[in-house]
Amino acid sequence: MRATSLFSFLSIPLWALPIALAGQSSSHSFQPLESLRLRSPQGIESFRIANLDAGESAAERENQDLADKAGNIPPNTPGYRVTSRIVVRADDSAPLQALRRARPSLTFAPVDDVPGFWIVDALSVRDAIALADALSSDLRVREAYVDMESPRELRGLNDPGIAKQWHLHNTQRPEADINLVDAWLAGYTGTGVTVGIVEDAWQTTHTDLAANFNASASQPGGFASDHATSCAGLVAAVPNNGKCGVGVACTAKISKLLFGSSSQNAAAFGFKNNLNAIKSNSWGPVDFGRISYLSSVERAAIDTAVANGRAGKGTIFVWAAGNGGPLQRCDYDPYVSNRKVCTVGAIGDQDVRSLYNESGSSMLVVAPSDGNVRGIYTTYVGNQCTSAFGGTSAACPITAGVIALMLQANPNLGWRDVHHILINSARRCDPGNAEWIVNGGGHDVNYNYGFGAVDAFAAVQLAAGWTNVPAETSFTTGVVAVNKVIPDNTPSGLTRLVNVPANIRVESVELILNIATTNVGELRIVLTAPSGTQSLFAVPRADPTDNYTNFVFTSRRHWDEFSAGAWTIKISDHAPQVAATWASYQLKIYGTL
Repeated sequence: MRATSLFSFLSIPLWALPIALAGQSSSHSFQPLESLRLRSPQGIESFRIANLDAGESAAERENQDLADKAGNIPPNTPGYRVTSRIVVRADDSAPLQALRRARPSLTFAPVDDVPGFWIVDALSVRDAIALADALSSDLRVREAYVDMESPRELRGLNDPGIAKQWHLHNTQRPEADINLVDAWLAGYTGTGVTVGIVEDAWQTTHTDLAANFNASASQPGGFASDHATSCAGLVAAVPNNGKCGVGVACTAKISKLLFGSSSQNAAAFGFKNNLNAIKSNSWGPVDFGRISYLSSVERAAIDTAVANGRAGKGTIFVWAAGNGGPLQRCDYDPYVSNRKVCTVGAIGDQDVRSLYNESGSSMLVVAPSDGNVRGIYTTYVGNQCTSAFGGTSAACPITAGVIALMLQANPNLGWRDVHHILINSARRCDPGNAEWIVNGGGHDVNYNYGFGAVDAFAAVQLAAGWTNVPAETSFTTGVVAVNKVIPDNTPSGLTRLVNVPANIRVESVELILNIATTNVGELRIVLTAPSGTQSLFAVPRADPTDNYTNFVFTSRRHWDEFSAGAWTIKISDHAPQVAATWASYQLKIYGTL
């Protein structure tokens, strides 16, 4: 089934699919790495696929759509795995029932805890591509795409270090640790809380981890990795057993949750959220300065977990902000540019940003890692220990451990209360940094550090006496059409004023953009609040991606400001030749009255 004939399936009725598919499989010969266009979580994309007749296959993305102004096409992106599964979004199962009547051997099942999504198991990758196209032609189906695993990087670095667990108790620079000892002395060690490590499997038999393994909260299978084992140890390595070190929440439990394709990620996000209070994610899209999108099934799974987990109080998602340094902003990453996620950056043992730490308006807090002088000491696969762990991969589980202490101190905290407490208890690290400002809500905030460094003792003290914030309210402009060309290579750009009548005490702000362009890297995007606080979302860079399509930028920089008044959106073009048209925007403000 070649690219030119793939979309012919759009006109084939469901009852005719067995005949159509049989004809395709018998009349075409497929060679390894043949070029095909298929429906992916990102839309229609071109791939070269190694084995179309397998249940899953290695694949590489073709990047013609990322060509620069001179017509240079980036090399294909390897590291994808295409499966024979299809993610289907529909209001009910009627179209799938009709499909099964035509093909009785076909199986499908709902995605657990993600209403409106189903997984269809096709015969092969080839079959999945055809079925996704056919299902997309059914008016009862909102979307259908091939389930695939995208390239990712584990957000850990292996810079060497010499000290052990300075992040818990820093004797050389006492201010540059998480102030944990006093939290322990107050009796908070994570008892009664389970933290899920979402990643490859970790070594559950490790001497320093086994006693805290919660098997009933874990997904089966997987192969233990060094990275995941190190993350697990930072949360809940066992104390007083003569092995390695100790975790932040040393009496908490830890579970094993497995990432993979978009549906596998969604399954991990939704797995046993009555048991898993916190889910720690030290991974994300490859940090190369380009935007990426979150699949609808993953976004829905996070939304559902936050709405329903922990008996309605919300599962707490903690995410490593990324290791792209000055070339990347966490605002381009849809997992961490998400108001329902605790986005965590990294500082080193000298209390300044780690060399790889990203900046961004979606950054919530930072926590210790490598990147100054010393690395992070933790568990390692093979029943070993290491003093060379790092990256925002380390900062994320350290923060997840602190949140476990907070939930022990006050099990009734909602997910938004956790964010409030982290912000209000954070310590101003690197105090001489020029990017610190005081926002209109009275908070110190910095593109490099969010609201500052995690302070465990201050956080548990605040949590213990915390009164939960009122129910969330929101304001939205709705989709506002602009349909104007952004002046080419003109820093003054194009501006829109947004009058917000609602006076919400702000928590998070989302700016959802639609811009037609062949090079999003030429655009600078800034949102300014009535207070004067700015949220820089995008800067000029080497990102030849086409278009912003319902792209969600998230800012926490306006926390506790009041929303009423004139907000300004400014988009400017900083390179010649490529024209960009600003189609529309939507501004959403979340908080309390």
